[in-house]
Amino acid sequence: MIDPTNSAVAALTDASAGSNDVMASDIVGAARDVLNVMFFSDVLEDADALPSPRPDTLQVYVKFDGDGAGEFQMEIDDSTAQSLAGSFLGAEAGTKPNTEEVQQVMGELGNMVCGAFLSRYERDGLFNLSSPTVERASAAMPSGVARSLQLLDGTMDLRINWSVPVNRQSLPA
Repeated sequence: MIDPTNSAVAALTDASAGSNDVMASDIVGAARDVLNVMFFSDVLEDADALPSPRPDTLQVYVKFDGDGAGEFQMEIDDSTAQSLAGSFLGAEAGTKPNTEEVQQVMGELGNMVCGAFLSRYERDGLFNLSSPTVERASAAMPSGVARSLQLLDGTMDLRINWSVPVNRQSLPA
């Protein structure tokens, strides 16, 4: 049985909590950078992720492997997705992108935020990203390091789940 008073166990627990804080900060920073530059939007505030699935949302999944493996997940309100897609596509005021355009742009947003997160979190790591999967929200997103971002037009939740964590000792200095 693991002794929680053992100093080695306590150090691992503290390191994991610290790593989760770094991941949470990096995912918010990555989203902020991508939204600001590519979508002319910004994160107003971030908080713990909301329960999933919420009604009227899209879910985006991007798997990655390489120096670590896992999955990036994004859940976004329909109205927020439509607004961001319009900004990204340069739609004229009062013009709304169609469903296919919104889904394609949200897939690209997920891809960009996932790539930006991995580059921030593990600067020397090498990763391969899958093509994004975009679908109507139907199931709860798995637990993981998660943040809920409040944007001007709604909410976007982001999660990172590692199936194979990055081995930081094996990466070049």
